[in-house]
Amino acid sequence: MTSSTSSSNPEAVNSDRISGMQDDVLLHILSFLPTIMSAKTSILSRRWRFLWAYAPDLIFEMDDDVDIVYRVMLLHRRKSINTLRMTRCFPCTDLQFDTWIAYAVMRKVRNLDLWVEGTRILPQCLLNCETLVDLRLSYCCVIPDAGTVYLPCLKNLHLIEVEYESDESLPRLLSGCTKLEEFVLKSDEKLLSCYKISSPTIERLTVHFYLSDATSYECRLVINTPALGYLQICDGVDNSTPLIEAEIYLEKGSNKKYDFLYSRSIQKFIDWLGILNPKSIRLNLSSYLTQQTGESKFFAGTVSFPTLTKLELDADCFLVSQFLKNADNLEILIFNEVSEEKKSYVWVEPLQVPKCLLSHLKVIKFVNTVDKMNNFEMVKFLLKNARVLEKMDIIYSKTSDTEEKVREIVLLCKRASTKCRLTRVEVVTL
Repeated sequence: MTSSTSSSNPEAVNSDRISGMQDDVLLHILSFLPTIMSAKTSILSRRWRFLWAYAPDLIFEMDDDVDIVYRVMLLHRRKSINTLRMTRCFPCTDLQFDTWIAYAVMRKVRNLDLWVEGTRILPQCLLNCETLVDLRLSYCCVIPDAGTVYLPCLKNLHLIEVEYESDESLPRLLSGCTKLEEFVLKSDEKLLSCYKISSPTIERLTVHFYLSDATSYECRLVINTPALGYLQICDGVDNSTPLIEAEIYLEKGSNKKYDFLYSRSIQKFIDWLGILNPKSIRLNLSSYLTQQTGESKFFAGTVSFPTLTKLELDADCFLVSQFLKNADNLEILIFNEVSEEKKSYVWVEPLQVPKCLLSHLKVIKFVNTVDKMNNFEMVKFLLKNARVLEKMDIIYSKTSDTEEKVREIVLLCKRASTKCRLTRVEVVTL
């Protein structure tokens, strides 16, 4: 009889379902609501009066009254907080900001997401929060360059257009994050002279620079993350303003499963450099190419480098050829031959003489050249076609010939430039 009555009354069924839920289930539901809205459920019944005060997450929005935020924090009864989130440019004073941070740290917060009004020095207590796992700071603070940093549980760090006291602020912060796995950095015009990202544990790295066309700046990005598995770099630089200098060292891990994909990703990275119009590039692929499967033949050279005037390249001769074809204004070439010992790629002359050889290339330096016969062919080609070449240096690391013999061979090569001087020939034992 009772079952029949309940089935015919949908409101009774719904009421029973809610009242029959355990508190943990109800608190999980409340955690999806902004905290002020969650607190309003206190009027539903005696059971609901303080239920919201045990919700694991505190979520405040821009329109929430600051006095109500304080009241909510005073009434909140959990000893630990899973998440404290203040979003959409939440208004607050420096005192309020520091008070809320201290409250979150005392309640052993795990996830902290702050986008509040104004900028102020980040409180020291937050930089030593031992329970913090996820930290997201947006537009709201200045990262200090002094004091201790100890965030032993932090795995995810997002810094969205925050400010820094000095170039040492970011390295100091990262040095205290001993378990950091993901780092997202987004910066507007408040630039450091050098963004140094160094961490042995970071696996995912995202760097976004948003710069106005009128911004005048000199900024370096240094990345040292040996555990990195994902890298995204987005640069808002106006392409009409050339990048001054790019220095890149790319290291390949030992997992052969992703060799092909890694080679393709390097190609995309090199193409991205071309889009930035750099004047000088220092590209070191030595660690990658000395691996048994490391090959530069995947690098198709699809993007031109119209502003590139200086290239320092640690690679094999194949990649040299690709750059020569795509850097019409190259003036200085420094080449350090790198290849897996049991194989060295044969120099293949370009079908057409690169434009840089006809009008711009003035200085060539071969460093630690390995394959004598292979590179003599490259030397002969460059001397034969570089019309404005002024200087060439050659350092061989593996050859049975004396320096005099090597110099004699090179001097017999035909030269397109009457100004070309062979200033140095050296044979070294490594």
